[in-house]
Amino acid sequence: MTASPGGPAPPLRAPLLAFLPALLPALLPLASCAPPGPDRAASLVLEEVLESHRASLAGLNTPAPAVTPVAARTAGPRRPGGGAPGSVAALLGQTPDALLATLGQPTRRRPEGQAEIWLYQGTHCALDVVLYREASAPRVAWAAARAAGTETRTEARCLSELVAG
Repeated sequence: MTASPGGPAPPLRAPLLAFLPALLPALLPLASCAPPGPDRAASLVLEEVLESHRASLAGLNTPAPAVTPVAARTAGPRRPGGGAPGSVAALLGQTPDALLATLGQPTRRRPEGQAEIWLYQGTHCALDVVLYREASAPRVAWAAARAAGTETRTEARCLSELVAG
């Protein structure tokens, strides 16, 4: 017996369709048994990225640290010989001149109200820096390094890459 187009499903198919939602969760684990291939490798990378973002979001649930005015902050320890700072925290509180002396000219600059956003773009990473005008001179109020692409990159490695040019 066949159903007319747009009509009800044949009587034998209706019970099968009723079990489909219950069957899907049982069949999904079988999909993970597929041999590693391009799709599986891409899935693994995406799972790693997703786990990293979950960890970042979990960190947002912590209480906010006490705020210190940017002018009161001092730059962290620098490597001898003017090398790359070990972390972006060492950039906080720096003036534009000090930042230019450390990292050189940014790839892009964008004014944003009382702030100015600088982007340093390397081959494998990027550094975002926000300079905020406080009292008289702008100072680095926020900075974040991020990997470009799927390769993991530490802050220190990113800063070294940007200093090296």
